[in-house]
Amino acid sequence: MPTRSNPSTTPSRYLWRKRQGRHLLHWSSPLQYANLGRTNLRLSVLGLGTVQLGMAYGWDQQPPPPDDCVIKLIRRALELGINYIDTAAEYGRSESLVGRAWAGLTCRPVIATKLSIRDPDNAGLLTGQALRQSVEQSLRQSLQRLGVDVLELVQLHSLDTRFATPELLELLAQYNQRGWVRYWGVTTYGEEAPLDALDHPELICSMQIPYSALDRRMEHKVIPCAQALGTGVILRSIFLQGILSHRLDSLPTELADLSPLAAPLLRLAQDAGMDLAELALRFAAFASGAHSAIFGTTSVSELEANIRAVEAGPLPPDLVAAVRAIEVEDSALLNPGNWRLSTP
Repeated sequence: MPTRSNPSTTPSRYLWRKRQGRHLLHWSSPLQYANLGRTNLRLSVLGLGTVQLGMAYGWDQQPPPPDDCVIKLIRRALELGINYIDTAAEYGRSESLVGRAWAGLTCRPVIATKLSIRDPDNAGLLTGQALRQSVEQSLRQSLQRLGVDVLELVQLHSLDTRFATPELLELLAQYNQRGWVRYWGVTTYGEEAPLDALDHPELICSMQIPYSALDRRMEHKVIPCAQALGTGVILRSIFLQGILSHRLDSLPTELADLSPLAAPLLRLAQDAGMDLAELALRFAAFASGAHSAIFGTTSVSELEANIRAVEAGPLPPDLVAAVRAIEVEDSALLNPGNWRLSTP
């Protein structure tokens, strides 16, 4: 398991320091921190996802909050010790709002963004001049929207097949050499894409993968291989788009099959004196081999509740064992891409 530190027991405070000519965040917070694999990016155990802050998102397609509320939420996350913000060019206004949120601060947190290498005209990946133009344009726009001079971590977005061609790897390395990008990562579905990324540890430094108390498939092969290579592991979908939270009670009829999957976890949580979201959060945040777990919210009170939950530390071993005893027979139900919903 990654070595995590707890810099201080003083809550809701953060300090700044300079190191190697760069302003870096140094936290005084109850949250724990870990280096992202072999990089020198030190991430909080929780990262703030921002997709629902920039666009309508989720099975109910809730619209994002007003801009001033988004900026307030991001800054509150920073005050409470979260130093890792996850965004993407495809998340509507997310990048621009993240850039505005940190603009008045002495220094920025670790901001990870994403770019797509998918061909919009077919199901394949971009190649040749189209690939080069798309990557250059996406990076330029992200630099501008985020208001930074270098992108700390750029992740190739939503890959589910092998992707690491010599042409692509050479192109990514050029942006390291030009000083535009410090580290490259990937966000993936399934096993094929992350295992392909692990074949190129000299360039691909991190992977963002789906993982939750119900969806533990990546811990069988992908996470152990990443650990062995020193590749950073970031977890997402830890609440399974709200299924593992209070929103379980308000699922649409099209998702009725998901309710029985979460019911055993809900009973475990109730028996342990906690709500389902706390159980799901603490299970994922302290998963072996992971460096940070992303959650998303549009509510400051929910943000604060999540941070309080993770400050309680890992779940008791007997509760972890009970969670692991729960198996989902039809793993296709765990992929939101397979959910078929009526248009709101």
